[in-house]
Amino acid sequence: MGATSSPPGVARRSLSLIAGLAALAGTSYLTLILAGRLLGAASFAGISVLYVLVSSLATGIFLPVEQEIARRRGHERGTGTFDPTLIWRAIAISMIAVGAACLVAVAAHPVSLKLLGGNVSLLAALCVGLPGYACCFISRGVFAGTGELGRYGLQLSVEGGFRLAGMVGLVLAGSRSVAAVGWLFGAAPWIALAASLVGRHAHLPRAAVPFARGGPLVSALGLLLVSSIAAQLLMNAGPVIVQLFATSAERARAGAFLAALVVVRMPVFLFTAVQPSFLPAMATHAAADRKADFVALTRRVLTICLVLTVVSTVVARAMGPMLIRVFFGFHEGLSPGTFLAMGLSVGLYLAAMILAQALLGRGLHAWTTAGWLLGVAGMVAGAAFPGIAVDRATTGFLSGAVVAVCAFAVLLAAALRRWPSPDASNTVSKPKSPVSPNPVP
Repeated sequence: MGATSSPPGVARRSLSLIAGLAALAGTSYLTLILAGRLLGAASFAGISVLYVLVSSLATGIFLPVEQEIARRRGHERGTGTFDPTLIWRAIAISMIAVGAACLVAVAAHPVSLKLLGGNVSLLAALCVGLPGYACCFISRGVFAGTGELGRYGLQLSVEGGFRLAGMVGLVLAGSRSVAAVGWLFGAAPWIALAASLVGRHAHLPRAAVPFARGGPLVSALGLLLVSSIAAQLLMNAGPVIVQLFATSAERARAGAFLAALVVVRMPVFLFTAVQPSFLPAMATHAAADRKADFVALTRRVLTICLVLTVVSTVVARAMGPMLIRVFFGFHEGLSPGTFLAMGLSVGLYLAAMILAQALLGRGLHAWTTAGWLLGVAGMVAGAAFPGIAVDRATTGFLSGAVVAVCAFAVLLAAALRRWPSPDASNTVSKPKSPVSPNPVP
């Protein structure tokens, strides 16, 4: 197998992406700290809402576009075909979604402006930033599908670095302009997109391959959107549950729970960096009918997940309470048992993500959506048990993760049983008309 189809290869190619994600996270944190100190609490509220809106809307709407482009480009490598219309269709659909989101934001301007501190410039920055993020996620799908993870990581680094550099400049200049800070967020995706495309020449695959228009995008993206929302809900509903059910006497423990979740979810962050290599590799194996390679890669990535989960859970149980005190200064902590349950939940959630990506590699979008919806149902059922808010949130997360991983295991087993020719990997190692290793649209 090539570099993109083995766990060591996937991990090695993801190093630049891990660096980019770390840079984006670190610079974003520093930017928000500087903005808060420069503007003061009252003015900073609008900036914080702008940051949440651009990050959550962009990820929620356009991450499915990135995933589907990466999957289809991987599938094309396995079938020896190429769809030259894929990117333009993705851009058209994404811009329609951007237009709808901006139209809603402008039409509901009394509410939008209230959220953004009454600053019209922040609303304008939101409407300028969203199409930039749409193009960024589309380009990331291309980078993931063609193995250009260096450009992927560069884009993330430049996005965060540009905002931080601009913020430092405003601090040095003594400017307290909320609009200027807001436009850093509106311009960042465009600067990052341009930086990641410098020196990249669009061209068709070097090999002579048949052009084939792929299947419709709207239905696939709709299912992926539902899957994305459900998966995010399963991971992030805990804080909402705590906030809804915590009594005044439980507020301190509620804050500790939120901090603990930040600590224990590190394995998910690491898989986020591996995913852009993993999904196209799975799609390539599926398209080329390499069942043995498909199963082997899934098994090995799951094994890595298991080891990572065991290590992180042991560390969280043993050191979690101390880490909360040291990093967050919270003296009202959580029990080791709660950290154990949260660590197991994160590990099971990570396993569910891997199995879900395997299903997507087979093109089973509806099955993937069903698995995540079952996980959300399990979370709701678990959170319905009586108890204090933290216990309900922990139980909900654990039960939802258990249901999700079991559902995906059953669905993937069924998909593998339906896959004909178990030994096809020995006879169909290459497509009839091989595509260049890095086809570029």
